[in-house]
Amino acid sequence: MKPLSALVLLAAAAAALHGNTVTLSIDHLPATFENGNYGQPGATYNGFASATIDGISNQMLLCSDAADSTPVPSGDMVYDVSTLGGFNPLQYVHFTGPNMVANYDEAAVLLWQLWNYVTANGSAASGDTITDYQYAIWNIFDPYDATTNPNGIAVNGTQAALQNTAVGMVDNDGVMLSSDVYPYVTIYTPDPNGGSVGNQEFLEFSTPEPGSMFLMIGGGLIGAAAIARKKLRKRPE
Repeated sequence: MKPLSALVLLAAAAAALHGNTVTLSIDHLPATFENGNYGQPGATYNGFASATIDGISNQMLLCSDAADSTPVPSGDMVYDVSTLGGFNPLQYVHFTGPNMVANYDEAAVLLWQLWNYVTANGSAASGDTITDYQYAIWNIFDPYDATTNPNGIAVNGTQAALQNTAVGMVDNDGVMLSSDVYPYVTIYTPDPNGGSVGNQEFLEFSTPEPGSMFLMIGGGLIGAAAIARKKLRKRPE
């Protein structure tokens, strides 16, 4: 089990104060529209979508769920919030099973890398590179197999290499990831009781902003002001 950093504990406390659900809407599709080999047949929307979470707009969310679909603009939806650490990590996530922790850790690394790439390059970011990261994340949770999962997400050599690098980092860079990556990742999953089932799950990487966290002295660490956010993708009809 990963060691809990102070930031992870702050995020968990913030989630506890906030509650387990948020109101989330996907407002704008990602700009990149192509398939995993960079053509148009079977194209998907890849990369960060713009969302509003509890009234805060322009949040960058990446979809982790290739099988479901989300209308855009979506209107308000009720989503459960999970983190990678804290007292009950991955509590509400969509993709469970024996590899759940490793899968979300690897997706978090790819999310972080893509966030840094897009942030550094802005409008000059390559759509093909964005697609590589998107398909690598989708394949983690919905891998293609000709026999057992023919409708899963296939990856090319570049996308497979990104996955392999993420696996290596998760296996060998646990301390760095636990301090610099995992505390800033939030998973948003459709709430089963909120009428949003069938929509996609989203991931968000968000670094803390000045004044975004606070400590309440007197009982130790109690809270933080912000939870985090997520990421999208819409499957074409």
